[in-house]
Amino acid sequence: MSSSRPSHIVLRDLTVRYPDRTADALSAVCEEIRQGETVAIAGPSGCGKTTLCLTLAGFVPSMVPARVSGSVTLGGEAILGAAPEELAARVGLVQQDPDAQICTLNVWQEVAFGPENLGLPSAEIRARVERALDAVGMAALRERTTTTLSGGEKQRLAIASILAMEPRVLLFDEPTASLDPRGVSELFSLLAAWIAERDKTLVIVEHRIDALRALAPRLLLLDRGRLVDRYPARERLNYAVLGLRGAWSPSPREGSAGDDLLTLDRVSFGYETPLLEDLSLSVRSGEVLAILGPNGGGKTTLFRLMSGLESPQSGRIVRETGARVSFVFQHPHHQIFERTVRREMELEHPEPMSAIRGELQAARLLELEGAAPLSLSLGEQRRLTVATALAQRPSVLLLDEPFIGQDRRNVLWMIERIRDVADAGGAVALITHDIPLAAALADRILYLERGTWRVGTPSDIFVWLRDTGNAEFTPEAWS
Repeated sequence: MSSSRPSHIVLRDLTVRYPDRTADALSAVCEEIRQGETVAIAGPSGCGKTTLCLTLAGFVPSMVPARVSGSVTLGGEAILGAAPEELAARVGLVQQDPDAQICTLNVWQEVAFGPENLGLPSAEIRARVERALDAVGMAALRERTTTTLSGGEKQRLAIASILAMEPRVLLFDEPTASLDPRGVSELFSLLAAWIAERDKTLVIVEHRIDALRALAPRLLLLDRGRLVDRYPARERLNYAVLGLRGAWSPSPREGSAGDDLLTLDRVSFGYETPLLEDLSLSVRSGEVLAILGPNGGGKTTLFRLMSGLESPQSGRIVRETGARVSFVFQHPHHQIFERTVRREMELEHPEPMSAIRGELQAARLLELEGAAPLSLSLGEQRRLTVATALAQRPSVLLLDEPFIGQDRRNVLWMIERIRDVADAGGAVALITHDIPLAAALADRILYLERGTWRVGTPSDIFVWLRDTGNAEFTPEAWS
């Protein structure tokens, strides 16, 4: 059974500073979160949202070194400084990066890992695992190897592993970041029912607040470590004024697509099952191509083929002579190598130090140039990998979920740089689950779903998606 101890959370003057930083990650935060309440936390990238979750779950300061002051109580009990294992039965954290959370090689074993460590009877463990896998739509994948899962499937798995522990307090750090629109809708319907039935407390970090409407949360807004505003549940907000992500207006460009820079000719590929079948596609100079589709549908695999990390099982891929292909991976830590942010930029940047610092400033990373890249937030790591890819002056830029962890201002910076590449005669292909943004930004859209594919203008693809019962992948589903 889940813990029946109360889950009222009280923060008093909570302040956190990491050893390699000159500013507080959290500064004198005071707040009360009632038992059974749903609270969303938003704010600029790097404002302290993840630090707050890590502190509530016991990772800061017991596992992540930091200087901490103030107090945190859960049900009247002081928990600041308690280790994660002491809080695991009461507080569950789904982290931004599922790879940082997955510890076993099998889906069923991963979900069972937490309940086993709680010392539950084997029959209860089995029941919890099956309930959690059913809840996130992964029952059919229970025997899969975790390393073969897509990013979205890994995120579902991380969620299932926490749900199986049945904590009173659920902390979700950007749970929709790698989920397709269908998965987002299913997740929040599940959480709404879960909370109502079991009186759970939910704290959820999210940049796309409109995605949370099924939960009707109260909103807390952080900025530079401080709690700067509160908004009651169901209040209609102007997201742009608050610096949050909401609707996007199309940004048309002059000119049209030019020569083919990279061509796929009847390409087929799969791992345990087929993912791409007879896919023919040209990526053209001067265009932005958005790639949409459900988790596990073959989107990242397509980029691995386009970048040369995989070879087609049939068909061929032709790259224009001299074309430079830069691939920004879905998970930033997979392509970070140096000890400081500045050195990471220097690794790829052909320009003098003044130009490097200018790029860091534009990406809102200049104050972190001496920090270790892996100590950055996920959103900051993402901007670093995008900046280093841009420094290579690519002909073809492949961006796998570039907008994860980004507030509105950072997304606008990325949009500007994407347009710069296309306007200079390059091509940009990007994978995203932000459908309204894809509709506003892309010249063409490719929809992929395990062997099924279709490419065309945004209007043509969205009509086809509505007609084929996939309306959740259209912009109006998010308005």
